[in-house]
Amino acid sequence: MVRLSAVSLLALVGILSLTQTAVHAKQHVFEVVDSATICSTDATGEQSCYPRMFVATDEFQVIKPGQDIPPGLHVQIDMQTGLRMARLMPADDKDENGLALVSDTRIVKDVEEEEEEEENKDTRPPAQTYPHSEKLQEYIDRLVAVAGAPVDRTQTDGTLQVLGELEELVHETRHADQLLHDTHALPALLRLSSPTHTPVPWPSSVRRLSSVVLGAAVQNNHRLQAIAYNAGAIPSLLRSMVDETDLRTTGKHIFALSALVRGHGAALVQFAELGGLRMLRELNPIAVAVNDDNEYEARRLDVRVVRFVEDLFNPEFNPDVPRDQASMLAQNAAAWCETLATRLVDALGDVENEKPVALSAYSRRSTYAQALQSLKAAYPSTCKLPQDFSQWVQDEIARVPKTGDESAEEYRLALTELAY
Repeated sequence: MVRLSAVSLLALVGILSLTQTAVHAKQHVFEVVDSATICSTDATGEQSCYPRMFVATDEFQVIKPGQDIPPGLHVQIDMQTGLRMARLMPADDKDENGLALVSDTRIVKDVEEEEEEEENKDTRPPAQTYPHSEKLQEYIDRLVAVAGAPVDRTQTDGTLQVLGELEELVHETRHADQLLHDTHALPALLRLSSPTHTPVPWPSSVRRLSSVVLGAAVQNNHRLQAIAYNAGAIPSLLRSMVDETDLRTTGKHIFALSALVRGHGAALVQFAELGGLRMLRELNPIAVAVNDDNEYEARRLDVRVVRFVEDLFNPEFNPDVPRDQASMLAQNAAAWCETLATRLVDALGDVENEKPVALSAYSRRSTYAQALQSLKAAYPSTCKLPQDFSQWVQDEIARVPKTGDESAEEYRLALTELAY
């Protein structure tokens, strides 16, 4: 058994991710559906969806493909199979982060050495430190060439193939690092994702996957977030989000923005200063749905927006916001409290079970109520709810049936917390 700090745990999991990916790459293909959900397809074609954030208990559980691992857990990794499992730390070890390595501990650094490196780390993104991948560079060069040439829709399939390869590769930190340190790659992705690229944009499938590649590359990596932030990715993606005509693709632009902003204080401030929170309020995808399929995508996008907003106002995900920006965020929180309350009251029935990623009848309402409760808790003096909202909440609690539906129970709990 080896005990590591939180810094060491994250570093080690990043190093070991190559092992797990090599073992499971041919068994699972997973897609980040939104900021809270992942869907995985195994070798038989069977799909399962589960939370993006791993939820730990006192017993070891398997960490599913693509799941994020919160700090402070006891993580067990089998170096032979790449299988990862985690549980809550025992009560007598709460001040530590544990890691048990099965069969190989040679890559573990000394804890003090790891912490000293972290404390002395340059705040600027460091130069590339991973082995250079010629295969990845081939895909990057092809990407840059396509993005720099006039749009040729006969090349759509080839472009999607390149983007698909990149999306699979950048889940490994060493590949994401190489992609973001290529000075031509990020501008190429932003051009491909733009719905206003002149004289004509790429098809929505290309725009969508370009944003997925960018988001997958920078998520949970402060160094790579900083590179994208300094290169102007946030204003570019905001324009794409506002101008996008395809609802599903809009969701992927929001995924990329979420990956850039989450946990990066300067990026959050820029996002807010550029009007990002106002732009999200103005999207209101439900209002533009015109048919059944469009309505389904609109509801998925609506949930994605609300979850993104909840993350934006969560101090845990966005530390180090300058004090002089606090009032701006508080004002935005007030506006969003009113918006969420109004839309919650006006919410229609949710997506039924005939779709691939089914949502229960209370899933969307639950998302609204949870986000509103989070904003109220974080900004108690700013988040003022409508005068008659309290009575509506009481009536709604009584109306929700006790059926054992998980989303209904989550909805009732969030409403109960809103009532106090």
